[in-house]
Amino acid sequence: MKTQYGIGLILVGALCSALAMAAQTGTLIKSESLYAAPAGTSARVGSLSRGAQVSVIKRQGGWLQVSSGRSQGWVRLLSVRTGAAYSSNAGADVVGMAQMATRKRQPGQIVATAGVRGLNEEDLKEAHYSADGIAQLDRYSVSASVARSFAAQGGLRVVSMVYLPNPQREY
Repeated sequence: MKTQYGIGLILVGALCSALAMAAQTGTLIKSESLYAAPAGTSARVGSLSRGAQVSVIKRQGGWLQVSSGRSQGWVRLLSVRTGAAYSSNAGADVVGMAQMATRKRQPGQIVATAGVRGLNEEDLKEAHYSADGIAQLDRYSVSASVARSFAAQGGLRVVSMVYLPNPQREY
């Protein structure tokens, strides 16, 4: 009797463990291309529409490997809402935008974010010089006097700092 009870507990534990490890589901919050690899430069293998239900297979950096029907590929992490199905509520969207604009938020309202910081190795390998990009950055520059005026209006002050010494390279 004890043996059967023990085997039953083991089976229940195995079932719970299997359910916990089952693929997480999610919904696309915007239409998205499916990529062959977790990179925007990889080949596009399909697309999914906003609201499509997906099963999350794997996560790598800011990418999720998903499957939906016969389609499988990688999408950007921020394009998928995992858990409960996504449904657009225009009224809630308008209220949310108004709260963002006025910086007023209802107490107890949960805000979730996800993000990936910095550049990865792939980004650095794919980087190349862009004269147009440099020209675009130049359009954002301001004179030193405009910068000082802006800083004064914001109550900022000059702080002198000692720079770290250049590291000695060992080859």
